[in-house]
Parts: sequence; structure tokens; C-alpha cells
Amino acid sequence: MKSLALLPLVCIALAPGKAAQPPQKAPIAFRQVQPLLAKNCYACHGFDESARKANLRLDLPNRAVVGGDILASPLAQRLRRTDSLQMPPAGSGHTLTAAEKTLLMRWIGEGGKYEQHWSFVKPASASLPPSPSLRSVSRFAGTKSGLRGREGAGGRDVKPGRDARDAQSSPIDLFIRARLAKENLTPAPPADRRTLIRRVSLDLTGLPPTPERVEAFVKDTHPDAYAKLVEELLASPSYGEHWARLWLDLARYADTKGYEKDLPRTMWRWRDWVIDAFNADMPFDQFTIEQLAGDLIPNATDSQILATAFHRNTPTNDEGGTDDEEFRQIAVKDRVDTTGQVWMGLTLGCAKCHTHKYDPISQKDYYRFYAIFNQTEDADRYDDAPTKAIATEATTKRLAALKAQLAAIHADAAKPSPERTTWEAALAKQNLWSPLALKTASASSGARLATRADGAFLVSGARAEKEAYTLSLSLPAGTVTGLRLEVLKDPTLPNGGPGRNRDDQNAVVSELTVRYQDKPLLLKNARADFEQGGWPVANAIDGKEDTGWAWSPKNAEPHVAVFELAEPLVAAGGTLEVRLTQNYPNLAVGCFRLSVSGADRALLSPSLSLTAAERDEAYLKQTNPQRFAELESLQNEQARLERSIPATPIYRELPPGRQRVTRLHTRGNFLDPGEVVTPALLPSLAPPLAGAGGAPTRLHAARWLVSPENPLTARVQVNRYWARLFGVGLVETEEDFGTQGAPPSHPELLDWLALHFQRDCHWSVKKLLKTLVLSQTYQQASTTTKETLAKDPRNRLLSRGPRFRLPAEVIRDQALAAAGLLSNKLGGPSVFPPQPAGLWKVTYSGMKWETSPGEDRWRRGLYTFLRRTSPHPMLTTFDGGSGEVCLVRRIRTNTPLQALITLNDPVFVEAAGALGRRMAKQGLGVGFARLLARKPTAQEERRLRALFTETLSEFRKHPSDALALLRDAIITVQPGEDPGVLAAWTVVGNVLLNLDEALTN
Repeated sequence: MKSLALLPLVCIALAPGKAAQPPQKAPIAFRQVQPLLAKNCYACHGFDESARKANLRLDLPNRAVVGGDILASPLAQRLRRTDSLQMPPAGSGHTLTAAEKTLLMRWIGEGGKYEQHWSFVKPASASLPPSPSLRSVSRFAGTKSGLRGREGAGGRDVKPGRDARDAQSSPIDLFIRARLAKENLTPAPPADRRTLIRRVSLDLTGLPPTPERVEAFVKDTHPDAYAKLVEELLASPSYGEHWARLWLDLARYADTKGYEKDLPRTMWRWRDWVIDAFNADMPFDQFTIEQLAGDLIPNATDSQILATAFHRNTPTNDEGGTDDEEFRQIAVKDRVDTTGQVWMGLTLGCAKCHTHKYDPISQKDYYRFYAIFNQTEDADRYDDAPTKAIATEATTKRLAALKAQLAAIHADAAKPSPERTTWEAALAKQNLWSPLALKTASASSGARLATRADGAFLVSGARAEKEAYTLSLSLPAGTVTGLRLEVLKDPTLPNGGPGRNRDDQNAVVSELTVRYQDKPLLLKNARADFEQGGWPVANAIDGKEDTGWAWSPKNAEPHVAVFELAEPLVAAGGTLEVRLTQNYPNLAVGCFRLSVSGADRALLSPSLSLTAAERDEAYLKQTNPQRFAELESLQNEQARLERSIPATPIYRELPPGRQRVTRLHTRGNFLDPGEVVTPALLPSLAPPLAGAGGAPTRLHAARWLVSPENPLTARVQVNRYWARLFGVGLVETEEDFGTQGAPPSHPELLDWLALHFQRDCHWSVKKLLKTLVLSQTYQQASTTTKETLAKDPRNRLLSRGPRFRLPAEVIRDQALAAAGLLSNKLGGPSVFPPQPAGLWKVTYSGMKWETSPGEDRWRRGLYTFLRRTSPHPMLTTFDGGSGEVCLVRRIRTNTPLQALITLNDPVFVEAAGALGRRMAKQGLGVGFARLLARKPTAQEERRLRALFTETLSEFRKHPSDALALLRDAIITVQPGEDPGVLAAWTVVGNVLLNLDEALTN
């Protein structure tokens, strides 16, 4: 009978024409041969028409394949040739094995049916597979032993082979076990409770569980103990911090601009927005829309505008002599490519120079999509405009309280009274400001300065990139307490001024200095009616000629600045010399007026007439100094808080009249523009939004990405979260869901998760993660057998639980948390934990790494200042990103450098010291409990105690070595403590932090 069973195969092999399908074999599906064609053929016979050879396509039905007729199919003919016409050609770098050729032949013989690439087809609802006949695998349900059979609704055990599609079953497990059954494999038993709580705590929060929480979980007999633990972890603020790191990698987040100078840029406020969004469980569709197009949402909130900083993470080149437009367009291309990687899992960037050779994206498609992102105000320039100053919640609350207190003081001062009436009458008689008359004037450029009828000075004639005006002015006799500078418009200036630049009405006053009788007069308390973000009027008197006061975007308006003299000047007349330095290239003032005042400083205002609030303050200062001092203290705090509000780069769309024309870039070169293209989505991937008229905007693009019709976004996201929990995605190539990417290991499960994420979870990441970690697949032990190791060496079939090295930040945070050093401070500016001295000397800008004091030394790794040209060495050694490009998945390396870090890096030495001190007081077990969530074995305890004894003996012989180690660990020896004992326990703590078990989940 066995020999007869082979007869049909022999017949097929001998058949000269159409081959019959072997009844005992499943037909070959296109998804089985498509990876072979994509890898070996598509470069010359794929989507790219310009690169296509012999007019043969193999990505779509074409004359290359005659279904059911091997002899008539050009593909089969070329595969069988051995001469120069064989395919793949010799020397191409591509080869097909005999088995692969046989597979292709079978596919052709069975009809050669084509299907669209799996990821370009919407996820399909599939019926859940029945529970396979595997041995029953227990899961945690709360017994003292930690093991109990899984129960159904009636309390009965679910028997092997029973259809387990009931409320107690996880669809994930059904898909996984169905595949295991095909491979004749059984799942691993459940992980013990201590292993499980450590695994899920590290996975969901990036931190180890406390010993108290571990013991409570082990003893909890409630059936929902594990589910409650998961809910608790998802509700922790640490959850948002941990999962934000994933998104920051994707967003190429950094604290600097990149390229040569790599100067600082304030992006931490957006980083905190991401943390808050994860903690609030913002639905992923909303998360997407706000980051890509929050500024275009009607009545956008500050939070939605801040979200758009996602695409302002692109590097900016501040190097002199570079072409700003070139680097602006590089940034836009980066945004397009990043959007493709993050949301669609596609290599869109391949199409910027030519039509994609493997996926259905033409070069024109690319630039039409590019046109959507090409209409924002930002550019490659020194400032980060447009920016948005958005206070933190704590700052907002405090500012509101200060505003209420100040309003109460003003209301009290404004109450009618005889004293106020008398004071107002006296004020009306005062002449607060007196324009200064010009004696002589000069300009470094050679320009002329003339006096207008209103006392203003008008500049004309020569221009220079940098400018300085020096004026000698007649000073009337009397007391001078303040100086006022008015920048004014004039019809003779380009565009009416106040600047002299034909293309930009803005100007920058770099420095204003005043001298009287050859002695400099110190100015203070600069105030202006308007300040450009990052260019406050205080810059005009800071002694630095590379800063200044500017007033964009109110470029076309007159402005006023007032400066107080540090000490009142009592003059008998004479000459006052004023110098206006203007070093920002080609942005000089064209018309201005200078005035002085001898009034009380409370009356010095940048307003042309005193506001009601200014009058109240002046009245209080002169009649109630104590109340005025209270008001001034509140105002100073208010000003300090307002100055501390970070101005974060944001997206802002160009107005309709300033929209850019987008052209295709020949070979990707912006200097070789091709045809004009109009904005469009990518039609080959998903249909346009229903009812969306006109050219698509970023808001359309964002909604299109998360629409039910888009086949990629949900798949890409669930695969990404799966990879973080299981070590590798269902699609291993997280960055490439196209034809060159790896096929999914469990395609039906991937589709089920994608639909579950959209329909059941309503894009809730927390609900999705809960689904994943509650599965029995996730809760398996990571132990294996020879059989499973042979059949499933990389655990792609999920025959055992996940086990892989922890991410860089988690390794660091775990050490600090176990030691009791980790700060739980949430958000705020980036910090500077210890790093090797002098590391930044090789960078260009001369910035210095000043180690943060106090608890900021021990913040979570997420908050470490990230400089693109010199990221923190501990994080990069453990494969952390640099923020230069979108990082979809980190590699996992295993190098000697990593051991040197965990043995010697100051943070790990300090953690070892703090952990060692705990063990000195509470015993070895506390170290294991805090770091590994378990007790030491007898062998471990014996070996570590031997190490302790041996090390202590050495420190007894060399007490200075013990003190040196404790200094490095920042351990202050308290009365009654033995330095040798503390140092020896520090060594033990160091060993624990370096265990393989400590570095893996």
C-alpha cells in the first residue's frame, strides 16, 4: 500500500503537460511562493516599470505564468534552463534551491493562481480554531501551590480536545495551539507565580515588583488574582513611562537637533505628552490623528497642538553654509518615510529616488504623498519656529492661583477713594517720556540716520549683513530712571518696515548699551509689548551679541521696549550715547525713537499709555509699599514660571496663499525637479476616505491611516506590541510588511488581533496588552525540551514562554529600583546621570555634561538627556537608539562591553552599594527578593556567602579599598556600620545585578 501511495506523485513528475494536483497534498498557495519571487525576481520583474526586464511581471498575473501548463510558462522554462537564459541569472546574487524550484513548478502546474500580497488585503474575520487534542495545561487560578486547572463557566475542567471557544478561552491560545498541534508539539507548563509576576511587571511597567507585592500575589487564592495584578500594573504611572520609550524610538526623539553642531532643542514637553497619552490610554486612532495633524483639528487644544511635535523631531542642520531648503526637504522626506515605517510598516523611502522595486508604490505616488507633508511653516533655520509654549499641569495650576491673587490686589487698589483721586490728578500733570534729540549718528554699514518730525530716526542708504548704530543724543537736565526704544514703521522702508530687509519685516536688536560721560549705564528689568519665542527683550541687555530681541510673527507692527536704569541718573544735561548692535544677518531696524523718563519706576511701561493695571501698581508703590512688595513678589514668581514654560517646536500649516508647489525629484535630487504633483494618498494601499473632497491634508492622511479600510495600520501596531512582549513579532520584520518582509508566523492570529484591536478594544492599547498578557501563551514557562528546541529553536511557534534580554533602560531602571534609589518623579526636563568624563569633548558645540544632583541622578532612563552625536554610552552599549532615524526595532547584542557597564558604570556601582547595604541589614534573601522576585537556592546562598567571606577578608587586609568602593557607591558609613562589611555586600550586590537572570525577563 505504501508503494501505491507514491504512484500519483510519479505520474505527475512524468506528465509532459498539465499536472494534476496530488490528492494527498494541499495545493500550493501564492503566499507560499510569493516570498521566493519577491526575493529573487521582483527587482527585475516587479512593480518598477523602468527596471522591468523582458516585459515580464511576476508580482501580478502576466504571460510569465500560464496557469496549469508548466511547459508553456516562460517562468518554468527559465527555471529549468542551464545556459545564459536561466533564471535567476548567474552572477545576480540570487539562487533557487531544487526544492524551491519544485515548489514553483507545483504552483504553476496547479493553476499558478495569484493573490494580492497578504498585508495589502484587509484583515479577514476568521473562525477560531477548535481546541486541539493536547495535554491539558494548567494556568494560575489562585491555589496556594500557584497551579490549578483552567475552569469553565460551570467550574468544570476544560478537557483536552474540547472546543474551548467559551468565555474562559483565549483566542490567542487556540491559534497558537492549533499550530503546535500541526507540528506535534505541546505547550510548556505555566510559569511559577514568582517568575510570572516579575515577567509581567517588567513587561508592563519596566520595573521589578516589590517583595511585598510578590508575596501578596503568591498568597492570593482568588481566581482573578492575576487579572487584578495586570489591571494594577496598567494603572501605574510607570506603565506610561515604560511604553512611551517604544514610541520615542519610532519618533526619533532626541534632546538635540543633530548634524554637526547638534545644539539643544526643547522636546521634553512632547515626550511628557506621550507618557500622559499612554497613561490615559488615549485610543490609538486619536493618538495618531493628534500627532500627525493636531493643529488641523477644528478648535485644537494646546495638547493637540503639542502632539504635532512628533514630526518636529527631525534633525535640523545649524552648520554655516548649508542650503536651508535642501535640509528642509530632507526633513519632509524623513517625515514621509517615518510615517510609512511607523503606521504602515513599509519602506516608502525606497520610492523617493525611483519607483519601489518590490511594493506597489510609484515615485509619483511617493511625491504626491510627500506633498501632503510639504505645507508646514517650519524650515531648516537657527530658531525652531513655529513653537508653542505650553505649561505643565502643575505650572498651569500655580499660574492660575497667582493670577487670582494678583487680581485681588488690583481690585483692592482700584477701589475709589479720595487718596486715589488726588493721586490720579497729580499723575495727569506728569510728562512721562521725553524723546531725545539727535546730535550725531553713525552706522557701521555707512547708512544714514535722519530725524523725522516726530523725533524718530529713519535709516537709509547702505546695508550690511551685520549693523550697529551709534547715536549721540542731547540729554535734558534732571533725573533719568528709564529708557524707551520704539521701533516704528515708515513708508520709505521695504514693506513699510520696521525692518530694512526686503523679504522679512522682522528685525533683531542684539544688544543695546548706554553711556553717559564715557561711563556705562547698567540697564535692567527690560519689558516689551511683544517678544518672539526664544528672543525675549531681556536678550538685548544680556551682554551677549549672539542673542537679541525680536518680534516675529508680528513683523509688520511697531513695537516698544522699556529698560530701567539700575541706578537713577541725576544729570545736569549733556550727551547720552546709545548703541544698537544688530548681528542677526540682514535683520536691522529701519526706524526707531529713543526717549527717557524720570518718573517712578512703577510708571515705566512699554505701553504708550499706562494700562489700568499699571496705574494700580504705581499707586500702590507710592501709597502702600508693603502691599506693593507683596504684589511684586507674586509678579516675580509669575514671571519666573512663565519664563520656565518650554517652547516646543510644533507643526503649523502654511496659509492657503503661501502653499508650496511640489515637484517630483528626479533621482531624489531636489535640485533636479520634475513634474508638478498634487497631494494624494497612496491609492495602491487603501481607498481614499469616503466623502473627503478636495486635496487631502495631513488630517485626511491621519484619518486614512486609522480607517477600517486601511489594511496595514492595525496589523503593524498589534505586531509591534506582540514583539515587545514575546521578543519577536508575528511578522519578524516589524519595519517591512511589504513583499520583502518576512511572512507572519501565524497569519490568522495576526488578523484576529488587528480586528480585535480596532473593534473590541476600540484602539485601546491597554486593552490589547491585557488580552496578550492574560493569554496562556504568555504565561507559559520559558523552559524547553530537546524536542521543542529542535522543532522550535527560536520559539517562533510559541511552544514556550518569552525570555530575552531586557531593553537598555529597563536594565538600568531595574537596578535602581531594586536598590531603592529610583526616583518616581514623573516628567520634566531631561536629566544628566553620570557618564564618563570628557565624552562630549569630541562633539562640536562645546556643550558640557554636568551631572544632575539629587534624585535627578537616579531618574528613569527614559529621562536621560539624548544627544544625537553622543548618546549616553550605557544605553547605546545595550542597543539604545541615537534618535537620528526612526528606530522600529532594536537589535539585541551580547558583548563584553555590556558586562563592563553593569560591573563598573557609576549607576550600577551605586545600585550595588545601596542593595548591599540592605543585605547587610536584612540578609542575602532581600537582594534576591528585590531583584529576582524569589529566594536564593541553597547552592546560590552557599556560593555567595563564600564570596562575601572571601571579599571581606580582602577588605580587612586593605581597608582603604573598602572605603574607595563605598565612595564610588556613594555610601556614607554610619555609626555602628563596618566599612568592610558594607563593601563586601556591595560586591555581592554587584554580582546579583550581573546575573543572566537579572538581565532577562
